[in-house]
Amino acid sequence: MYELKDYQKILGEKSARVQTFFEKYPKESATLSARFSEIDAKKIRSTEPEIMVYGIYNAGKSSILNELMGVDKAEVNDVPTTDSVTYYDWNGYKIADTPGIFAPIAHQEVTQEHLKKADVVLFVMSTTGSNEKAENYNRMKEIADAGKKIIIVLNDKNGDMGKNDENIQLIKRQVAVNMQKVGIENVDEKYCIVTVNASRAKKGRTENKAGLLAKSGLDELKSVILTELKSTTSFDILRGGIRQIENILDEFIKNLESNENSELIKNMNRVLENFNKQKISMRRQINTYIDTQAEFFGNNLPQIIWANRNNQEKINEVVAQEINRLNEKIQKEIQRQLQDAAIILELELKSFAEIKIDAKSTDAETFKNILSQLNTVNAQATGTEIVAQNSGGTDFSSMGLAGGLLTESAGAIMKTEIGKAVAKTAIGKIIGGAIPVIGPVLTIIGVLGTLGNIFGNDNEREKLEAKLQAQNEQERRRVEAEMQARQELNQKCHYLADNVAEELKTSADNAVAETLAKYEEPFKQTLSERQNDNEKISGDILKLREIFNEYDKLCVELGGK
Repeated sequence: MYELKDYQKILGEKSARVQTFFEKYPKESATLSARFSEIDAKKIRSTEPEIMVYGIYNAGKSSILNELMGVDKAEVNDVPTTDSVTYYDWNGYKIADTPGIFAPIAHQEVTQEHLKKADVVLFVMSTTGSNEKAENYNRMKEIADAGKKIIIVLNDKNGDMGKNDENIQLIKRQVAVNMQKVGIENVDEKYCIVTVNASRAKKGRTENKAGLLAKSGLDELKSVILTELKSTTSFDILRGGIRQIENILDEFIKNLESNENSELIKNMNRVLENFNKQKISMRRQINTYIDTQAEFFGNNLPQIIWANRNNQEKINEVVAQEINRLNEKIQKEIQRQLQDAAIILELELKSFAEIKIDAKSTDAETFKNILSQLNTVNAQATGTEIVAQNSGGTDFSSMGLAGGLLTESAGAIMKTEIGKAVAKTAIGKIIGGAIPVIGPVLTIIGVLGTLGNIFGNDNEREKLEAKLQAQNEQERRRVEAEMQARQELNQKCHYLADNVAEELKTSADNAVAETLAKYEEPFKQTLSERQNDNEKISGDILKLREIFNEYDKLCVELGGK
């Protein structure tokens, strides 16, 4: 499971790094620095996604909030203590703790005003009765009417998770029925329910017991929140700001490159720039492919699970198989993308090998060393050596590159670096923590017809009518329970697919980077070692390209394409 990262802090650190380069090169960043600062201030710093915590005041709102933040900040009381919204700055997010429903003090107008600004709304209920209050659902309708997705957090005060899941499923079913009763249309699209045991999470946190935390449902809640945040305006603004910053960095790098006077350095920078462009292009294409395949996976998984609903062990096995199939598809796509990119990158390396370098110049030895290192890399990857030839004693133009420098080696590399890197995904953790438990739902569906002895006299006709009514009621409840179970299963699979996609994206990106790094390293190492004042620019360009790449990866994490 991935955490709710502090994107504000991460972006702030990158901003500070960029500013140091602007200060170092005032001429090349004359207008760019001001543009960067404006975007950073208006679109990055000022954007704090807001998570609003709502619900009955004694359902455990503050306890859920404290465990979400991982620290005891919110005061836990059985009665409300304020009629205003309390804000907490946490991990780059703004959390609004609202007064509870039924609080004996005026607060409704305050809450409604802040609801408009919230990106995500957590509606806290408990398993001890607050889920039955009619006022809950009236407030939910207001949230739904405001166009907000409701994440219902069912605080497991009874400790039923893992012990009496049937009770939790019954409560979830009743919540869906009650939402429909107050007129919330398209209920399936308006809410999701996550069960969290706040006391178990606190015990795990304070006693440093990872097992208790894992069983508390807190990770699932964080995952759901992040998935929902990706479709909010706040994340749209952050993504837009990052793309604008990337354009500024690209312009800044070009300004710095114009100062280079060494033909060797210019060509080395050109090679690294094109390698970086290929990595970014591949990242975006691979991520689009992963999103498409993950969506297909998420849409089909509920049917597969439901078909095996009587056997949780079989469900685990089937889901693992489906994820492995998805994994294999991604690996093949990475290989295809790498082989396509290899054709372009091979031409880049050949072009570099054919530049004219005077054998008597200070760059001649450097050039020979780079060719030698590339020769070693290629020999290790393909078993074929590359021989640098001295052309007439004045240059080293004809490198004699073996055909298919990257193209031939891509398949072999894929079986090692790519396969291993993709295998590093935390798929095992995802499977263990997110596969929907269907067994208890079926038990509920089977026993819903047990309505007790409703036959109170000897009249056979009345007995028959009562029996038929009971059977009809049993069937109605069974259908309702099944519909609710299918709806929850669809949601679970949607969030599972999003988790798997994020893990695969990270691993695919790392795998591609590791594969191409071997060919980049000779250039990066040489540029880093250049100590001449004029040539230190090359090292800075290298660092700026790395920052550019980091911005692009971050934008993808935030849901960008």
